Amino acid sequence: MPGLTVLRVVDNATMVADEQENAARELQERQNEPLFLGLTAYLRECWDAARQAKKPIETIMLKAMRQRNGEYEPDKLSAINNQGGSTIYMGITEVKCRAGESWLRDILLDTGTPPWDLGPTPLPDLSPAQAQEIETVFAENVLKIVETAGQAPTAVEMAEMKEMVTQDYRFKILQEAQNRADKMKVRISDQFAQGGWADAFNEFVTDLVTFPCAFIKGPVVRRQRRLEWTQDESGATVAEAGEELAPEYERVDPFMIYPEPGITNIDEGYLFEHHPLTRMELADLIGVPNYDEDAIRKLLQEGNSGSWINEDHKLEKEDAERKPQSLNRPTEIFDALEFHGKVSGKMLREWGLDDEEVPDEAREYEACVWIIGNYVIKAVLNYDPLGEKPYAKTSLIKSPGAFWGKGIPEVIEDVQNICNASARALVNNMGISSGPQVEVNLERIPPNEDITQLHPWKIWQVTNDPMGSSAPAVRFTQPDDNAQTLMAVYEKFSALADDHSGIPSYISGDLNVHGAGRTASGLSMLMGSAGKGIRQVVMHIDSDVIKKIVHRQFVYNMRYDEDESIKGDVEIIARGAINLAVKETVNVRRIEFLNATANEIDMEIVGKDGRAAILREVAKGLQMPVDDIIPSREKAGFVERENAKLAKETAQQQPQQPAGATPTQPDGSPKGGMDGNTVSNRVTGGAG
Repeated sequence: MPGLTVLRVVDNATMVADEQENAARELQERQNEPLFLGLTAYLRECWDAARQAKKPIETIMLKAMRQRNGEYEPDKLSAINNQGGSTIYMGITEVKCRAGESWLRDILLDTGTPPWDLGPTPLPDLSPAQAQEIETVFAENVLKIVETAGQAPTAVEMAEMKEMVTQDYRFKILQEAQNRADKMKVRISDQFAQGGWADAFNEFVTDLVTFPCAFIKGPVVRRQRRLEWTQDESGATVAEAGEELAPEYERVDPFMIYPEPGITNIDEGYLFEHHPLTRMELADLIGVPNYDEDAIRKLLQEGNSGSWINEDHKLEKEDAERKPQSLNRPTEIFDALEFHGKVSGKMLREWGLDDEEVPDEAREYEACVWIIGNYVIKAVLNYDPLGEKPYAKTSLIKSPGAFWGKGIPEVIEDVQNICNASARALVNNMGISSGPQVEVNLERIPPNEDITQLHPWKIWQVTNDPMGSSAPAVRFTQPDDNAQTLMAVYEKFSALADDHSGIPSYISGDLNVHGAGRTASGLSMLMGSAGKGIRQVVMHIDSDVIKKIVHRQFVYNMRYDEDESIKGDVEIIARGAINLAVKETVNVRRIEFLNATANEIDMEIVGKDGRAAILREVAKGLQMPVDDIIPSREKAGFVERENAKLAKETAQQQPQQPAGATPTQPDGSPKGGMDGNTVSNRVTGGAG
């Protein structure tokens, strides 16, 4: 009937379906908006520039991988096969890389102590409240002197008193700061252990000696699944799976990093990291904060048909890594790009960031953006206080003014090529000169004679030479043996690999050491000289990686850790260059120091805590259970408090003795270490 309104009644399921359909429609409309497309177009433009600039570096990295694997470049291998002969490859590069890895791991990981330390800042600044507290203590001391002496101290005495109060207060602050730094160190060490720092650093060292750059990423906060052991109603121990947010660390494949062309520092400009994601890995991002769930679901529906990421060296890299080619994988791969760099506020607002996060559309903000195909699945601001990216990188050999440096394969490439050529020539020459060359006059050999069969006492049936020559029908010629010359060339250039790489052969246990290296002291001198070359590499790791990563973890704990007792002003100390010294030598020097300070005057200066600290370091170097032998200050304090508590409880439980009675031990004997007879003898003058 006219004028009546029809009321539509729908169930909950229909309403949910309609909401999902509307959300998908809005997402599609948003993805097609000009400003949103502008963000995608901007990222694609940046990616194309970074990918083109990295092509020469990828060629170098592929060549480095083949050198370590003992494989020729395809064009060189083809030329060698065309010429015939041996395709032997001398693995000098692999030996030097493995020796370099072992050397660095021994310096940075196998010393018993981490390659970093935390300590309080040398001169902490006093807050207004602390300065007021000093003034209060100073005034109280002056008042006590006036009450005791009946007169006020002089100006000089008051200045000295003020300085003494200030110094005492600063010392108390330093002690508290040291305690906080020690607690923070324990916390960071635990986070490193739980977050995979050791595995990431091991892989980082392999990249460092091989490629122009090596990268570590972290801390990256992720959900970690862990087993929690609880007890059920019956008291039995059961395992329950739980999740918690925790910082993690990972090695980043240098092939997956694409920096902005022309930058020299990782915190300059923009940077891409390529993430090949399976469908399962992409689906796991659904529900993760800051990720666009609708965009991810849309990608899972459409597949990876819209990918525009092209890696020119992808298949070559997989062959060099001896991995199955990804083209043959049955699982679909989504090429995700993680972008770190500046993005205009207008684009970030259009994606969904609010006015509070992006107050000015005209400004550019440091952001982290994830993009797959034409879909941006994540866009957040970089909340690092210093605006740093979550990456650390360094090179074995730095190139001034360049982002990429050099690895061992690139440094010794010419040496490797010459040694390969010498070895091939040597093998070919040995094969040729191993037996004579045979010259046969076919005019004098019967047609049915097999000239290929040579053996002792063979009888040759020959005819007269039609030309009347008296030359023999079969003639033998021995080729020259050039093995000595070729071996000399090989040894000369293989020795140059030590100089070019900075990693001498005796580092890896080569016993063919001549000259001073034949004695223990001489070998120690050689090791010390060789350490000067690796010291620069260790300093690169200290400054560019270890200090940077530890500082980021420290900042993370200062911002998000709920334990206020670990927070304080600390100084980060990289110990890699310190650990470069031979461990045995360091321990010898520590023991010598302990012996030299074993007197009353030095003990008063060093103190019990100082001597305990040195003893702990000696025990660490000897691979001994440190905490069981030399308790830490915390453990010693705990034991002391427990003993005092036990003594107090024991005293309270003992019965009160009458006045004048002789104090006794728990077993009833008199105190003082003497029995009753001794006391009686002293009283009676010693009569028995």
